[in-house]
Amino acid sequence: MLRILLFLFVVTESTSNRARPNIVLILTDDQDLLLQSMTVMDSVQQRIVDEGATFVNFFVNSPICCPSRSTILTGKYPHNTGVRNNSISGNCSSGYWQKYHEPRSFVSLLKTRANYTNFYAGKYLNTYGDRKNGGVKHVPDGYDWWIGLQGNSKYYNYTLSINGTGRHFTNEYLTDVMKNYALSFLNQQQIQRDPFFMMLATPACHQPFTPAPRHRHKFPDLKVLRTPSFNYSDDNRHWLIRMPPKYLPADVAIMDDIQRKRYQTLLAVDELVSEVVAKLDEISVLDDTYIMFTSDNGYHIGQFVQAWDKRQPYETDLRVPFFIRGPLIKSKRTMYQPVSTIDIAPTILSIAGIKTPNDMDGRSFYKNLVKGIDNKNGDILIEYHGESNLKTIDYRCPWVNDKGVSQCTLESWCKCQDSRNNTYACVRRFAPEVNFKFCKFFDEENFIEAYDLQSDPSELHNIYELLKSNDIGEYTKVINLLEKCSGKVCNG
Repeated sequence: MLRILLFLFVVTESTSNRARPNIVLILTDDQDLLLQSMTVMDSVQQRIVDEGATFVNFFVNSPICCPSRSTILTGKYPHNTGVRNNSISGNCSSGYWQKYHEPRSFVSLLKTRANYTNFYAGKYLNTYGDRKNGGVKHVPDGYDWWIGLQGNSKYYNYTLSINGTGRHFTNEYLTDVMKNYALSFLNQQQIQRDPFFMMLATPACHQPFTPAPRHRHKFPDLKVLRTPSFNYSDDNRHWLIRMPPKYLPADVAIMDDIQRKRYQTLLAVDELVSEVVAKLDEISVLDDTYIMFTSDNGYHIGQFVQAWDKRQPYETDLRVPFFIRGPLIKSKRTMYQPVSTIDIAPTILSIAGIKTPNDMDGRSFYKNLVKGIDNKNGDILIEYHGESNLKTIDYRCPWVNDKGVSQCTLESWCKCQDSRNNTYACVRRFAPEVNFKFCKFFDEENFIEAYDLQSDPSELHNIYELLKSNDIGEYTKVINLLEKCSGKVCNG
């Protein structure tokens, strides 16, 4: 009788603790951290942040959607994915990407090496679904449930690829549709037994900043955050920031409206998080599930006299939320270890018990997290390729015939958001008593910006001319090495 009872105990214990945990990755679009967008997301705070760890020094490796999302999926820097911007010619969801990178994504590896059941819903890469590269019939390697948005972020009137079949939605709010598909996926019996990966890539809070009808009247008095860098102008920055206008107009109500609508769009995401976590709990798999929450890049609204966008080497655009909860993670933990988007893929593979491939540039922070080791030293590479596009310049702006700029609109006072010479590489360094950024621009001026964020967290003072030649040489050397690195060499 004792031997039978012992056998039953062992079987019960093994079936309640699956060999490989489930993993959920929630990815928002253009969500800021430094403009305080997280303050409106109560469910994320209660169900993920309070129950897990916050990485306060988490950065994107490129402050624009497609290059950043490609890095998340592959664990590779943009110079190794070849994804330079949000266009097919910039390798965004191109035939080359589909052939050489999708089969090596962490999702594909979860399927082939650990037999995970994989689910995706929402925005994938900005040009996904283009007819030149398979249209919505194309389903990336590794996915069992594929609910992919055709094109860039939308909230209404969009097409989803439902496992390779296009379906148009006119009046259904995309975040809610994603939530319903996610709950249907979790209602499958096998989910309670076999390991799964779920990625929810919401449109919020990307423009056109359309909230769900139930949230349209929230935060009526909200205004854009007037940070120290808001409407701050000086002449010691790269060309794009120096271009006119030198100051914002007196009336910036449009910025207040954008900030308010961005917050409103995030409320539906917060509801999605609440219901997905509740469902995981209801089906008794929450204790076996790791949940990550982050964004593909940050955002600025008025900082350094810019209108509203990303693409710049400043903290608003680079530093994003990153939270993770899971079976072995202590609640309310704060991690200061510098990490970035290249580290997401190897960390997910590590959680699944899969060795990081040699060609991934990032490294897993999973062991440090569960062991409570907070390595506060490290260098992070940020790289960006500036763009020009005459089609994005309003004919009423003075730059209408300038082939070197893009994203210049009358509503943003013709302040261009990008240019060819807005091409740069930065190293973000953390060490004892060091919190520093060094950026090298690939322009005719060979412009350099350097900021000591220990004493100047708002990046108001470019101190490049005050640096010693040895320091300039050291940072330049690090940038040159990281820009050419590949695989394990990047973390050597």
